[in-house]
Amino acid sequence: MTRVTFYLLDSNFGSNPENNGQNQQQFACRLIDKAWRGGLPMHIHTTDESSCKSMDQLLWSWREDSFLPHGIISQTQGCTPERVLLAKESPITLGFDHPVLESKRLLINLSPDVPPFFKDFARVCEIVVQNPDQKAVSRAKFRAYRQAGIEPEVHNM
Repeated sequence: MTRVTFYLLDSNFGSNPENNGQNQQQFACRLIDKAWRGGLPMHIHTTDESSCKSMDQLLWSWREDSFLPHGIISQTQGCTPERVLLAKESPITLGFDHPVLESKRLLINLSPDVPPFFKDFARVCEIVVQNPDQKAVSRAKFRAYRQAGIEPEVHNM
């Protein structure tokens, strides 16, 4: 059964509370780095192509002393077979649609919705910056996981 963990971030995490999307992405990078160093293959699910490209850029520049090997994989963007193969071989993949991956151990969901394919993964991580807008979205996701028969874990960061 899929294990779901919600990471609750104080609205002051990172920098300016107005940059909640950035705060979520910064924490995601920390989580990605830790999981990658632990040998876990993972997929980062984003909202759309723009947010996927933004996360891609952040992974390239997140730390000067660290490289997080990753590739974008998308069914809807007409990726060439070569690019799909390269992305599939990366320990970290990014996308905004249903990923076609062989190893599905960890999903980091940066989308405001529960992905319909979440049960394909052994573990799902949800990152919540605690502000009124995010709380409503996160509560809806929490309920959706419960309705799917999963009792999510919650970690206050």
